[in-house]
Amino acid sequence: MGHLLAARGLRPGDRVSILSDNCAELVVLFLGALCFRAVVNPLNVEVSLKNLDQIVHDVEPRLLFWNRLAPSEVAALVERTETEAIDFAPGTEDLFARLEAFAAAPVPGRRVEPDAIGVINYTSGTTATPKGVCISHAAFWLMCDGMADRLGLTEADRMLDYRALSWASPQVMSFGPTLLAGAGYVLAPHFSHHRFFGWIRDHEVTVSIGVPTVLNMLIDRPLPVRASDVPTLRFMTSSSAPLAVERQREFEHRYGIPVVQMCGMTEAGVMGGNPWGAPREGSIGPPLKHIEARFVDAAGNRCETGQEGELFVSGPSLASAYLIGRGRMEPISREGFPTGDIGYRDADGYLYLTGRKKDLIIRGGVNIAPLEITTVLLSHPAVAEAATIGVPDPIYGEAIVSFVTLRAGHAPAEAELHEHCRSGLSDFKRPVRIVVLDALPRNDRGKLAGDRLRALAIG
Repeated sequence: MGHLLAARGLRPGDRVSILSDNCAELVVLFLGALCFRAVVNPLNVEVSLKNLDQIVHDVEPRLLFWNRLAPSEVAALVERTETEAIDFAPGTEDLFARLEAFAAAPVPGRRVEPDAIGVINYTSGTTATPKGVCISHAAFWLMCDGMADRLGLTEADRMLDYRALSWASPQVMSFGPTLLAGAGYVLAPHFSHHRFFGWIRDHEVTVSIGVPTVLNMLIDRPLPVRASDVPTLRFMTSSSAPLAVERQREFEHRYGIPVVQMCGMTEAGVMGGNPWGAPREGSIGPPLKHIEARFVDAAGNRCETGQEGELFVSGPSLASAYLIGRGRMEPISREGFPTGDIGYRDADGYLYLTGRKKDLIIRGGVNIAPLEITTVLLSHPAVAEAATIGVPDPIYGEAIVSFVTLRAGHAPAEAELHEHCRSGLSDFKRPVRIVVLDALPRNDRGKLAGDRLRALAIG
């Protein structure tokens, strides 16, 4: 792969964009570009479509690899761009036949500078324009090392993931950690409800990535599977969005498979994760290796144990900068990066998140955490999923609106849900409206699409 890039005139530090769904070719391109000392820029071909032109313009790649099976908009983008492009079709000899023409030995003189940028990952951009997060070779390695350490991965493990490898989360939660540990990596093109446990059984998977959307789907559309049917599986993870404690308990009771919650972000990798042998309900676990975490109050002071504040993280595994436009970089502080998460730390160092700073509902000058209301709604036996937001209110500043999806066979009236909230919330925190939806709007990473919820509430 390095020889192919050199033959195209690329030098260390040049950028290589990749537009592809999960496949073996994407893995080879990603690792090959890193080993060459190029900057690899994987792009999601579905979620990023509306922003692809701007992203490619800002990144200025010297070379663009693209999957011919991608949506037609990708082919149109390739035609518009002046960047040299190489197309391939997964499962054919397209890319591998090209590589066979080059020597298998490494390209000489390609020593990696640890602080040089190795990866540019874009955020999901659910409520704003996506930002390019620039991660150094060293930081990327440390992100993966911290996760391999927390999971306790060894050469005997096999890890399953089905999320798009173009996102940062699978890169540093499963892909990189398995390589560092010498473990096996099982990468599916996408999640499949009916094939999921078959993959685990057939490939003797020991650790499977999970997201709340998938866990909720397996609860609401249960399969006749127990832990004894997948004996190699040690546990599943849950990240990318909050998983209600009640739903975690329900999953573990139904399937007998432990779930450990974790939390991360593109700029910092996985920040906290429960040790699989000592998880705590409702917690995202202690900070990972290479991460220092602290909660800070409104005055900027470090919070005491149990005191709520905003989570700040620091350490060598944080990203270096944002790419905010063509040739424009905005440094990211490694000494104290504000995550926007609100929560607290217990006496043993476990982190608990209670909401997002930007999601706080300020009603009559009082801060209200949407998660508190959502948790009460989820305790109703008919509610499968829930979300809560604030909308403009002429008197109090913001009013509370909640959204729920219902379990099969349940159809409670809105009045019943309001009565349930009355029993668990003060009057000031109760939602003024509870909207029943067939499904909560989410992106492919399982995160709620806040802009779409607000449009539904206002509309």
